[in-house]
Amino acid sequence: MIPSVNAGRVAITGALSFTGRYLAAHLLERNLVSSIVNLSSRTTPISSHNISPEQVESSMHQAELSFHDPARLTSSLEGVDVLYCTYWIRFSRGDDNHFEAAKRCRTLFECAQQAGVQKVVFTAHTGMSLDSPYQYIAGKAHASQYLREICAKTGMNYAIAKPCGIFGDVPCESILFNNAAYVMRRTPLFLLPKDGRAKFQPIYVKDLVQLMVDLGNGSIHTTGEELDAVGKDAPMALDLFRTLRDSCLSDKRPIFRSAVAASHLPTKVVGAMTKPLDWYTGDILLDSDDLDLMYSGLTVADDPMDERIAQRKGILEWMAENGSHLGLEYVNSMDRYYYPRKD
Repeated sequence: MIPSVNAGRVAITGALSFTGRYLAAHLLERNLVSSIVNLSSRTTPISSHNISPEQVESSMHQAELSFHDPARLTSSLEGVDVLYCTYWIRFSRGDDNHFEAAKRCRTLFECAQQAGVQKVVFTAHTGMSLDSPYQYIAGKAHASQYLREICAKTGMNYAIAKPCGIFGDVPCESILFNNAAYVMRRTPLFLLPKDGRAKFQPIYVKDLVQLMVDLGNGSIHTTGEELDAVGKDAPMALDLFRTLRDSCLSDKRPIFRSAVAASHLPTKVVGAMTKPLDWYTGDILLDSDDLDLMYSGLTVADDPMDERIAQRKGILEWMAENGSHLGLEYVNSMDRYYYPRKD
């Protein structure tokens, strides 16, 4: 852990959402910032778990993430020392795809440079490459490349943290695992695609925040750091979801003891099997793109020898601690993350 310094004013994309909210709380609780610019249309936290209305009112300034108006966005970033950018989209929806999201990030990075921001910290993805067949991480790779090019040309500093998934702190905020547990509590069979041997290495949200702060407030005058943001556990899918199932059983409230099994079916077939639940909830539990990415080998550390990884909380430990609370209610990700935004 790098000793953090007071960076004065910082900006966070989505400071009242998930990762951004934990980041904001971390900075405010430790007096590492004088104020925070919340770049988002969201004006109230998605949860009051770790941030109070008083903190929001006294220490946050609201500003639209106005990609369509660079002058306005640049003005919002004036006086900011560090920009923490967690902005991204989960799904492509028509013309709103991951490459367009990358271009929006480029606009944000350009505005940050013009406003005099000293450093940008961006959350990308493990295993990303410009020519990746997986648009989600190809888009992240393009956004990262835009950031590198802008910083090389202008002298602005940057760092990139590379998660492949995020869990914690409370059950309802780990949407993937909560909703998988919801299914397990209500069905006798939970099928995984192919052989179930895909590996997944997500990071605990507070560990991700600490890494981002180390790269931002802790290293404001350095540039070019690109580090894996993963937890210490990298279980195979079968082990991961069986652990989730067993953790849920600890509270004696499951309707079924769901059997977790490898189906040896293609990801598209297993993805199609979730569609009745999607219809029932109005959400998307998992699509075939999510499953294809999980089975790609790109959801683990690029540098498994990084000593910081072993010091972080693992997903299996977190499941053991929180299983009794997972899956009691379904959390609709579309409602949470695709709320109406202002133009």
